[in-house]
Amino acid sequence: MRQLKNKIQTFLSLALLTVLVASCSNPKNKATQASNDIKSVELKDSIGSASSNQFISQHYLHEKTYGRYNFTTEQQWDSLNNISYKPIVHKKGKVHPDYRTFGWHVYSNGSSYKSYNFSLLWGISYFSYTVEPETGNYKSIHQWKTTPLIDSAKVNGCKVFLTVSNFGVENNAVFLKNSKAQTTLIDKVAELLALKNANGINIDFEGVAKEDRNRFTQFIIQVSKKLKEKNPNYMVSICLYAIDWNDVFDIQAINPYIDFYTLMGYDYYGSFSKTTGPVTPFKYSKTFGNGLETSVNYYKNKGVPLNKLIAGLPYYGAEWYTKNSEMGAKVTKFKSHPRYNTIRDIYIDSLQIPIKFDSKSASSYMVIKDHNDEYRQLFFEDVQSLSMKYDWIKSNKIGGVGIWALGYDNGYSQLWDLLSEKFSKE
Repeated sequence: MRQLKNKIQTFLSLALLTVLVASCSNPKNKATQASNDIKSVELKDSIGSASSNQFISQHYLHEKTYGRYNFTTEQQWDSLNNISYKPIVHKKGKVHPDYRTFGWHVYSNGSSYKSYNFSLLWGISYFSYTVEPETGNYKSIHQWKTTPLIDSAKVNGCKVFLTVSNFGVENNAVFLKNSKAQTTLIDKVAELLALKNANGINIDFEGVAKEDRNRFTQFIIQVSKKLKEKNPNYMVSICLYAIDWNDVFDIQAINPYIDFYTLMGYDYYGSFSKTTGPVTPFKYSKTFGNGLETSVNYYKNKGVPLNKLIAGLPYYGAEWYTKNSEMGAKVTKFKSHPRYNTIRDIYIDSLQIPIKFDSKSASSYMVIKDHNDEYRQLFFEDVQSLSMKYDWIKSNKIGGVGIWALGYDNGYSQLWDLLSEKFSKE
């Protein structure tokens, strides 16, 4: 079974304070803004009933899980995660120029890119340049210098980015107060982009404290200015949290320097949740609170142009033990975050567990009768749920869709085929 066996328990200290945009003078607008404010608070509650020191994103969790390995080849990652080349037949097509289909390739996915349909991807970001906070150098860039992924992407017209990641309040505080470290990072990143003739970076700093907001803003502006001085064609993008807990994104200040935004539209429910729920709820519901729609509207109100926004969606699920079978049941224990291919391999193809669908949250789920009169509930994205969200992204003229993470569907063509159906120009 291709899934993590070790339970990850970690704590990310984040303050539960969100400052929303000021309401306009028009009373109707004020009423609308008040409603948005209430929904924002509800959204924080629905991020699965997490307390401030429990929430952790999949990006950070990935680094906690795999960052300790000092592997030098993709084959070592393949061996660790049981990754093998599985040829699949892709539908013909090329991504439509009106859309940006974007995905992260995480280093732990080794050579899974051999099965990617690059012609359906506008851009791919290699995850990641892991920042050493004290110096700005990298702790690791994994196989960035050697992976054939980059050439494969470029041959198919897919842009290549390098994610620059820094996680945790302390790490971000140390780095953002050190101008020399920031200069070092910019210089190192420029070298690595030039080495591979890449297209730019995707900044993924998580756990920035509210008091570091201005420093964070200045760093974003500086890194964009400096990289574009070196190459005007470089693109600078930044990861937005599902909810900006500490109001650290000064959109008005950074927007002129950002080419596109990648919204991490997932982890509304996860290992931290007290009740079961979708990894990415769609619209508001009494059962699950707010979700993707609220997050997009939040950043739109903050000043993010929708045509510059890429809405990221998960190729993984969340599974919990519960005492009863009802959606939103109280969690007795978190089990795992299975990837799409694991869900297909084990639950659908082997165990043939029936798939249920909640239309309000646009989420697929399973209820599994376990031993000792207990249950397991598994929420995940599939063709049906993603199709609804993709249609909404298109109808609202949002810039594109993101995938965390590419290769989590290794061996299956269904999600690639859906991308072709929804975003191909052919």
